[in-house]
Amino acid sequence: MTKKYNNIALLLNGEFPSSSLLIKKIKDSDFIIAVDGAANKLDQFNIKPNVIIGDFDSINKLDIKSAKYINTPDQSKTDFKKSLEWIVKQKLTEVNIFGLSGKSDDHFLGNLYTCNEFSHLLKLKAFTDRSIITPCIGKNKFNSFKNQKVSLFVLENSSIVTSINLEFVLKNFELFPTNDAIRNISMGDTFCIESSSKILVFQSVN
Repeated sequence: MTKKYNNIALLLNGEFPSSSLLIKKIKDSDFIIAVDGAANKLDQFNIKPNVIIGDFDSINKLDIKSAKYINTPDQSKTDFKKSLEWIVKQKLTEVNIFGLSGKSDDHFLGNLYTCNEFSHLLKLKAFTDRSIITPCIGKNKFNSFKNQKVSLFVLENSSIVTSINLEFVLKNFELFPTNDAIRNISMGDTFCIESSSKILVFQSVN
C-alpha cells in the first residue's frame, strides 16, 4: 500500500455503534477495514469497506467488488490481532477502532489486551457508545470536556503515572493492574497523562 491515509476506520465484529455521530465518523473515514463479519453490519448501512480481512467464518456471502479480500486462516490468532498485524505491514500509523465491545465479555477483554499489545506500534483509539478508549505510553494530551470521567488501567506489571488537569492529581503514582485510578474527573478541555509503560485511558462520552 503506497498511499497514506489520515483517517482509517477498523470495524470489528462486536457491538456496532448506535450513535449517529459514530456512524458518521465511520462513513467519513477515507479508508475502511472490516474484520470478517463486521462487513455484514457495514452493508446494512450501505457502507463499503476498502478491505475485508479474516478467516471469513462469520461473513455473509457479500459481493463487494470494490473491496480487497484478505484471507487470514491462522486459527492461533484472533481476526483483530491479524488485522493489526496487516495494518503494521502496510506501514499505516493511526487507526480508529469500532465494534471493540459487545457480544461477549471475554472477547471485549481480549480485544483490550490486543490494543495494549500494539500500542507501541500504532496510534489506536477505540470508540464505543459509552467510551473512548486510548492505549498509550509516554506523554499524551487528550481532548476532553469539563467533568468528563477518566479512568486509567494498566494490564501488565505496573506503570508510573503523572496527570495534568485531572481533579484527583496523580504524581509519580505507581499504578498496578487494579481499579485504583478509575472515575477521575477532567477539569477542562484537555488533560495530559504521562506513563512509564503501556496504559489504557477510558474517557466517558458524556
